[in-house]
Amino acid sequence: MDKRFASALGILTAAIHLAVSWRYGYYRDELYFIACAKRLALGYVDMPPLTALVSWLAAPAHYELVALRLTVAIAAGVTAYLACAIAAELGGRAWSQRLAGLTVALTPAYLFLGATLTTTSYEPMTWALAVYATMRLVRSRDARWWIAIAATVTFGLYGKYSMFLLAAAVLAGLLLTPERAVLRTRAFAMAALGTVVLLAPNMWWQAVHGFPMVAVLRGDVLGRHAFHSGMQFEFRQPLVNSGAFFLEQLLFFNPVAIPVWLAGAAALWFAPRFRSYQFIAIAFALLLAAAVLLNGKGYYIAGIYTPLICAGWVALERAWSARPGWRAIAATMVLVSAVLLAPFTIPVLSAQGLIGYSRLLGVTGRNQEPARLVQPLFADEFGWQGLARRVADVYNQLPPERRRRTAIFSDTYAGAAAIEFYGPQYGLPQPISAQNQYYLWGTGGYDGSSVLAIGASQADLLRVLFRRVVLAGTFVDPLRWAIDGPTPIFLCTQPIAPLKELWPRLRWYGA
Repeated sequence: MDKRFASALGILTAAIHLAVSWRYGYYRDELYFIACAKRLALGYVDMPPLTALVSWLAAPAHYELVALRLTVAIAAGVTAYLACAIAAELGGRAWSQRLAGLTVALTPAYLFLGATLTTTSYEPMTWALAVYATMRLVRSRDARWWIAIAATVTFGLYGKYSMFLLAAAVLAGLLLTPERAVLRTRAFAMAALGTVVLLAPNMWWQAVHGFPMVAVLRGDVLGRHAFHSGMQFEFRQPLVNSGAFFLEQLLFFNPVAIPVWLAGAAALWFAPRFRSYQFIAIAFALLLAAAVLLNGKGYYIAGIYTPLICAGWVALERAWSARPGWRAIAATMVLVSAVLLAPFTIPVLSAQGLIGYSRLLGVTGRNQEPARLVQPLFADEFGWQGLARRVADVYNQLPPERRRRTAIFSDTYAGAAAIEFYGPQYGLPQPISAQNQYYLWGTGGYDGSSVLAIGASQADLLRVLFRRVVLAGTFVDPLRWAIDGPTPIFLCTQPIAPLKELWPRLRWYGA
């Protein structure tokens, strides 16, 4: 393995992510993680506790973006290093190792995950590490690799429950190949038991609360809708969603690089020299099937693509050993396309710079329409402080006696978290919300006689639960156009019952 190149690439990848991590603002989930960090627990309605703990570690730095995103930038660097290691394990020489590392580092989905703290941000690293450790176990039969596998799976599960999918798929892949021998060992049983024991506190939390994560997944499917721009990537209908899911696989992993990871999947399945690692190809097929059956989102299995990309470059290195020109053309096409796509998934440009770049490529500003920020993930990093300021304007117009008993209610955890984070500087009280973990945090002691409700998603329900609902203001941020239109702020009074009794009717679990 070319350790010098792999180490340099890993450090450079992490450094680039950190260098631009401050450019935009907090992503919606990051504000929610900060709220959860202030209330550390063994679990949360919609996630394991790792991201809240990581956010808590950034508290001494006042949750500054660079501090909040430090660990995911490092994870992105480790993923690039692991890509080089996996390519070497597959028998690749320096050329394929370097191309594997560079391609993985520049993969669109991984660029965004390395620049933003989400529950998925550690998956490229943990999935690649779990697969790499399993490859080493299969080749060496050294039972000590089970320790690394168990530790990685446990860490991954504390980040996101989708690690269960990878673990099940890899186990099935091993069972369906001669490599099943590694499962007939005491070390495997001990590793499985250790993982269960280490995960028990979080599973206990989910059990005590009725496994709310199941309701979150169900609510996520039922609540899918198009963005304000008209774009939609996830659908309620399984057949339509499966089509969108496969399209996202092509977009998230660089359309020009499709032949590379497809070649990798084919080589892992059919090539005799990769026979010991066929379990990876089987796991990939099973993960695709599971994601379709579960009505999954496009990023649900993002972590599995690293070994596929590595296998693809190794296979092409050997197939084109006598054709260096072909190899150079393929490498150039993939890397140049990745660089051209990078501004859409990592904030290397300012917001206005990205709008101009999008217009240059014809993505926006066509047919005499105004040029806008069309990347919905980036659009969701703007406007949160402006929302808190606008809510404060409306709140401060209320008479002092009414203000003291007025609850600020957001229909989403993101809006509530934004007001919790930015609100104190505008004199706003602690907000409440009935989405996900905020629901368990309760009504804040408010009786519901006066509620400022932010957002339109529950407007019809509010009109049922309150006899008087008046539009008190709206908030608009042009940079959020891709996902949001004007956000209404309602003043709700004359509830049909005390807020504590209405609270279960306002609850909704979902993303």
